[in-house]
Amino acid sequence: MNNRQLKFRAWDKLEKRFTYPDKGYQGHYVLDLNGRFHNLQNGSGGDEYVVQQFIGLKDKNGKDIYEGDRVRFAYTEYRDFFGQVVYFEDRATFGVKSKNAGEDFDDLVDYMKFFEVVGNIFELPCNPDHNGECLICDEPLDGCPFLSKEPEYHLSPKK
Repeated sequence: MNNRQLKFRAWDKLEKRFTYPDKGYQGHYVLDLNGRFHNLQNGSGGDEYVVQQFIGLKDKNGKDIYEGDRVRFAYTEYRDFFGQVVYFEDRATFGVKSKNAGEDFDDLVDYMKFFEVVGNIFELPCNPDHNGECLICDEPLDGCPFLSKEPEYHLSPKK
C-alpha cells in the first residue's frame, strides 16, 4: 500500500491567488483526468488555472513544497543557492532546477533540512530593503534570481 499524500494547489490567473482544495470545500473543486482544475462553485476552470503538485516533502520550517516553489538552500555558512522546484519528465521525479544544473530530490533528500521555501513562480518574495536590495538574496532587484522567468543558479555571500 502506498502512503504517499497527493495534494495539489491551483493558481487562479484571473484572481491572482492560490486555491488549496485540501483546505476545506473539497466538494467544490475537481481535477479532471487531463490535469485541468475546475471550480464547481463558480463554473471557472481549465486554462484559467495552473495546477501544481505537492512533492511529498517539507522544507526546514515544515512548509509543504510544491512544484513552482522557489527555494533557498543554505548548506554552508558562506553561500546560499537559489533554485526552482520542477518536475523532471526524463527522470519522472521532482527536483530543484538552477540555470546550470538540475538535481532531483533522490539526490538531495538528505539535504532537505537545509531547504527553505521563499516564494513561488507567481508570488515573488522580492521586496527591497533600505539599500534597494532584495530582502531574500541581498542582490539588487535587477539581479535578483527570483525576478527572472528562468530558474537561475545563484550563489550569494552570506553576511
